[in-house]
Amino acid sequence: MTLIRLFTFALASLCLATSAEAYQKKPSPFTFSSTPNGLQLGGPNIAPEIRVAPDDLPGVIRVANDLAVDFGEVLSTNATVVKADWKSTASSKLFRPVIIIGTVGRSTLINGLVASKKLDTTALASKWESFSYQVIRNPWDGQGAAFVISGSDLRGSVFGAYDVAEKIGVSPWYWWADVPPTKRQYIWASDLTYTEGPPSVKYRGIFLNDESPGLTSWGHAKFKDSQYGSPFITDFYKRIFELVLRMKGNYVWPAMWSSMFYLDDAKNGPTATEYGIFMGTSHHEPMARADKEQSRFLKGSWDWKSNKAGVQSFMQEGANRSKDWSTIYTLGTRGSGDAASATLTAAALEEVIAWQQSALTKALGKPLSQIPQAWVMYKEVPGYWQKGMKVSDNVTLLWSDDNRGNIRRIPIGNEPNRSGGSGMYYHFDYVGDPQNIWIANVGDLKALELPTAHFTALTWDRESFQAVDSTKAWLTDWSARQFGEAVAEAASNIMTTYGKLTARMKYEDLSRTPFYFNTVNYDEAELNNQEWVDLLAKAQAVHDSLPSDVQVGFFEMVLHPVLAGKTIFEIYTKVAIGSKYVNEHRTSANQLAKEVQTAFSADSSITKRYHTLLNGKWDKILSQNHIGYNNWQEPGSQTLPKLSYTTSAAKNALMGVTAQGSTASFPTTAQVSLPPLSPFTPKGVDGWVEIYTRDNGTYSYKITYSASYINITNSQGKLTAPGGPSDARSLITVDWASAPSGSSTATLTITDTDSPTAVATVTVPLENEAIPSDFKGHVEYAGAVSIEAEHFSPAPASSPEYVIVPDYGRTLSGVKLPPKTPSQPAGGKGHNANPNSPNKYSFSVDGASLATVQPVPVGDGSKQPAGWAEAVIQNAYVSKQSLGRLEKGKHELRLWLLEPTMVVTKVVVDVGGLKSSLMGPPESVWVV
Repeated sequence: MTLIRLFTFALASLCLATSAEAYQKKPSPFTFSSTPNGLQLGGPNIAPEIRVAPDDLPGVIRVANDLAVDFGEVLSTNATVVKADWKSTASSKLFRPVIIIGTVGRSTLINGLVASKKLDTTALASKWESFSYQVIRNPWDGQGAAFVISGSDLRGSVFGAYDVAEKIGVSPWYWWADVPPTKRQYIWASDLTYTEGPPSVKYRGIFLNDESPGLTSWGHAKFKDSQYGSPFITDFYKRIFELVLRMKGNYVWPAMWSSMFYLDDAKNGPTATEYGIFMGTSHHEPMARADKEQSRFLKGSWDWKSNKAGVQSFMQEGANRSKDWSTIYTLGTRGSGDAASATLTAAALEEVIAWQQSALTKALGKPLSQIPQAWVMYKEVPGYWQKGMKVSDNVTLLWSDDNRGNIRRIPIGNEPNRSGGSGMYYHFDYVGDPQNIWIANVGDLKALELPTAHFTALTWDRESFQAVDSTKAWLTDWSARQFGEAVAEAASNIMTTYGKLTARMKYEDLSRTPFYFNTVNYDEAELNNQEWVDLLAKAQAVHDSLPSDVQVGFFEMVLHPVLAGKTIFEIYTKVAIGSKYVNEHRTSANQLAKEVQTAFSADSSITKRYHTLLNGKWDKILSQNHIGYNNWQEPGSQTLPKLSYTTSAAKNALMGVTAQGSTASFPTTAQVSLPPLSPFTPKGVDGWVEIYTRDNGTYSYKITYSASYINITNSQGKLTAPGGPSDARSLITVDWASAPSGSSTATLTITDTDSPTAVATVTVPLENEAIPSDFKGHVEYAGAVSIEAEHFSPAPASSPEYVIVPDYGRTLSGVKLPPKTPSQPAGGKGHNANPNSPNKYSFSVDGASLATVQPVPVGDGSKQPAGWAEAVIQNAYVSKQSLGRLEKGKHELRLWLLEPTMVVTKVVVDVGGLKSSLMGPPESVWVV
């Protein structure tokens, strides 16, 4: 008779998965050996001449100069830029390698090559932001070959130049993350014609937000303040614009906490347009006017109902001022200072947007269809829309996440067909259909280089990210470009694990009490902390293997996040474990408190190390306080969590004993007990007892056990406090072939041999059960069955109806349905992103009737759904349902996911022994 519960977990489906192309590394026409391979663009003391037409756009002439410098960084010999038209070029015989860059229909160089039938640009005709480059043989009489970069428009030409720069070895992050250029002796261009574009998302970029104190303090030290006290002047934004363009972005929301983009430097607006950047403003800054302008220049209050004339005049000035620059206008309105308006109604908001559009047509003299406009669906704003507002189709509906990376809404019904399209304002983590606008809140930018790079890559070429493993493949490719092929896979694995560990609990939530990682059950807090320790060891090893110039960028983008993250988790984990130790009256609680203080000091040293890189290039950039959060706002100072100490004299005994999974300890309790051990104890779960000092002094201990099939490490020893080992952990193993079948109990006796009356008893429950030979599935352990979602039966390889998303969630992976149609967006992660099809699942046990569950209620869009606050802290909605009474023996749990926006990561069945924890028990043994 089987005395434990055995579960087969099956996922059932109502649709079939669609195939998706895996991520492919982009091909390159360039080679770098001394062996000739096409047209030589560089060699020892050889650098190209870059020709650009004087009648081309200023932004193209500017990028030609950047490309010349980039060749110099790679070859150690700068290229030369020559402004020349087609007539003078075609009559010249040039002896250096020649690169021509230009815009189709604008550059006389490109037009001349087209007219002479040497260059075919039909693939670029009327395309948005597209480019190609290739070797042209005999481009004009007497010239053997030229390398030609053609752009369909300004940004197409710019992207083409920067793409060449990256492929020869200059990272977009050469300045912002100090990635050194790859040095080459030779550069050859093959006859491959390389083309990219148009982008998946038309307008795509970044929002510099919450930039004080970090970015702002750094900026004050690096740039001259404006008359209004902001450091974000044109010299700063040139760096931002260049980075965005090198990543093939085109859109920026400027820093706004203490800044006014158009007023801090009169050159900001025209410089953005010259570079090819569209400027916008954040969700509560309509009509190209900064939030800080309201307090300075608005006459009356920021309230449409009581001060309509004043607000209209203020907004009209924004349109008038920016009319000659590339601008995407934020429409709508909210309350003052990023808050909901107390007086705004859906009808009034319709009136606001209609008036704003009339003001735009008046100022710009263009039809609305030619004016980019966005209405940001942030916080309470979707609630107005869901009341049935009528808004011009020319407006892009810019949907938002919930500030914590979870998509609140995707376009539904006829919304995707609007002429203005739809978009996403995000804090990194969304995958969906190509849309009109995507913008990511990147904070200070520094320390968020990787997600910024991933976001822009996704918005440029979404098709490359269709397969579930595409992000990991992209990350490995990106790591190779930043740090070298030799460490690319290791760096990719490190950052993937880092993402998983930070997904378990955001840094700002670690200060919540009680500590979310359980310090008793499943060794959760301890094991989670150990994962950080192991990850840091891997990151440090990779860092140490790199050349010194590459180490700097690796530190900024990989080692620092891991080192700093490990330190923060160590602080809060050891504070929580220290509290447990004080309850057990351990002297080592005081040592843990010292270790917390050491980690707290180390945190400051880590920041100082960052700030002193490269002679202080990034001084003050990480100056934001980050320890001691009790709400979303930055704490006023770095605040050490409350420490626990063992200060009183021990009573009864110097020896203390506790056991894994137990809150009891000796001598408060004479007998403590372990969770049951069985042949199916999950991998990595070790039964243990700990012996420790409860006061200053020395004693020897000895462990004896009642059964020969029990084995234990550290069965005797000496403990001393202070100054010596004060704690010992003894691991328990069982020879199951010799242990009695069924349920039994073994006993450990732990004696203080210097005080024989101090004797602790530890009971070790044993469940030595055999399972049927034909059983396939998960085996109960300690009153629970824990199943990673991808470990369903039959094996995943034979179940094409579901998509396994690797490295998703808090432990292993996620499982979801594929889109119902190939173009259907996928997002949500718990939210009902499509309120017409809310997330649901059905389940059945042992063939019983189906029960259908909707974990999250559908709201009106004006606020977050019930349970949201706890779900974002845990980074998961935990849906609890009753399965009824489950007898011992075999059972089958079947689960149907009913919407492609729903992801399941773990299934836990409580059969009477589930303990409190953040992530649930470790996975039960899976018999396959």
